[in-house]
Amino acid sequence: MSVDAGTSPGDDRVSAFPVTVPLFKPGFRRMNDPRYAVGFMTGTSVDGIDAAVIEARGFGTTLSARIVDHVHAPLDDLRPALTAFARGEAMTAAQITRLSRRFGELHAELLNRCRGERSLALVAAHGQTVTHAPPDSLQLLDPWPIVREAACPVVHDLRGADLAGGGAGAPITPRADAVLYHDHRVPEGTLAIVNLGGFVNVTVLPDVPEIETERFVDVEGFDCCPCNHVLDAAAEALLGTPFDVDGEVAMAGTPDAEAASRLRDSISGLFQAGRSGGDGDEMREHAIEIARSAASPADGLATLHHAVASSLIDCIESRCNDRGIPRPTELVLAGGGVLNRRLVMEIEGRTDCPVRVSDEIDVPAQAREAAAMAILGLLALDGVPITDPTSTGRREPPIPVGRWCGLGFLDKA
Repeated sequence: MSVDAGTSPGDDRVSAFPVTVPLFKPGFRRMNDPRYAVGFMTGTSVDGIDAAVIEARGFGTTLSARIVDHVHAPLDDLRPALTAFARGEAMTAAQITRLSRRFGELHAELLNRCRGERSLALVAAHGQTVTHAPPDSLQLLDPWPIVREAACPVVHDLRGADLAGGGAGAPITPRADAVLYHDHRVPEGTLAIVNLGGFVNVTVLPDVPEIETERFVDVEGFDCCPCNHVLDAAAEALLGTPFDVDGEVAMAGTPDAEAASRLRDSISGLFQAGRSGGDGDEMREHAIEIARSAASPADGLATLHHAVASSLIDCIESRCNDRGIPRPTELVLAGGGVLNRRLVMEIEGRTDCPVRVSDEIDVPAQAREAAAMAILGLLALDGVPITDPTSTGRREPPIPVGRWCGLGFLDKA
């Protein structure tokens, strides 16, 4: 197969770029030499921004990647405005434009902290989700400050193509997980990557594929249930802090089993309704009400942690049963929630399979989503669809992914 033939035998290349650009010319060094890319992620918890640098080898369906650097930064004075906008508070066009520009500038500052002397193939930036109610979704970001600093193509709006095809636009990380965790898949077993973010999403990776180009076959992902959204909202209401640091207060509490069961049933209802994680108002007030009814703040927070952990295990088992997927033989936890000791403890207590934090297998939990954005950007550049109908519900055929800026830099590749 020639380099121009696409991603794998029999596959059609789905790319916004013609084969005349250097990236698609025979002999281009992409197959053996590394490509470096930076991914940015700010989750719906609006608790900070992550940048990850990946070193990738291969192309398309044979892509491999490892994280070589990661930087986290607070959102500082941008956080209140981003949070307010995501919760539906009114803003003028001028305020939105300024917020978008300043957010892009923060990305550019972080890029300079992590790229080092590396020449970048691209930057992929997710943007801040301010609303997600398919088919409508908006990830706020002005990419041009990033383009100026990066001197390479920058891609954003990675969900739009899936939404246009009737998909939910989420989850978008399963194929990236298949690349990032390829060497950790379980022979004759099922590995589940559980992202403990504002809204839990799960990627199910089946047995190790026999053929290298089939690493995306039977990979499936799904949005599960609210997580940090409800835990952080309750911490703010009960403790007056943005979150319960390391789950320390919750660790001292005793869950109310009856109250946890009520919240668990409500949360599970979101999964059954096919809810895709959005701005995070789901169950916020209900969770706060339950936490406040407990004997102490510690007991209230412990109750919520118990309910969230139970709900996510229920969701995983329900999805696997519905889809005929073998139950996971191992759970790998990623996302900001891995720092919450009470949450991790509750998850371990709700399942009989081994539970590990992603850092234990050399994929930093805090860097996973940002690295996933970089991987998705490279897949899009290589002409590979970044989502699957089984995960998002989109229609076939796929269309080219992302809004691209700075494409003139491709001519200098």
